[in-house]
Amino acid sequence: MGQITGDQPVSDEIRQAIRQLLEEHSTITLATTDGESLWATAVFFASDMELNLYFVSDRRTRHGRNLAANARVAGAISANCTTWSEIRGLQLEGNVTVLEELARLSALKIYLAKFPDVSSLMERPRDKNEKTIATRLREARIYRLSPEWIRLIDNSKGFGYKEEVTLHDTRTEDESLV
Repeated sequence: MGQITGDQPVSDEIRQAIRQLLEEHSTITLATTDGESLWATAVFFASDMELNLYFVSDRRTRHGRNLAANARVAGAISANCTTWSEIRGLQLEGNVTVLEELARLSALKIYLAKFPDVSSLMERPRDKNEKTIATRLREARIYRLSPEWIRLIDNSKGFGYKEEVTLHDTRTEDESLV
């Protein structure tokens, strides 16, 4: 078990283990707040090589409204399992930004590569319902979760095994806080 801070480089082994879990899973449970009440919701996500997560959502959802009030989130990614030794996953904290212009297009490309069925629906909707969904997807906000802290949990390496990584904020000028 160990802890890596932002001043230390993340080892290739830990980074690869985190990347593998991000690639293997498609849903993160996000915890958001508006400053008074808490909310948790599951969203589909895609990730990049810098361990950022991208998700699509409507600003009118409860988590969308919470993100507008407070961009700080926590999240958990894990698979369903039946024994303690199978527990593997990620816990993270970070900030969420709404992507605009080129950053939005880049994130959408990453997202659609992970979810080709969404890409097909957007390119070739089959009926009126899919056309409505495609229109809403084109207009939806694309968010980037930039983790500042990640805990990798892997009980296959021993009960309670974890590695913690502290990262730096990597927002660019094309992104605004929610």
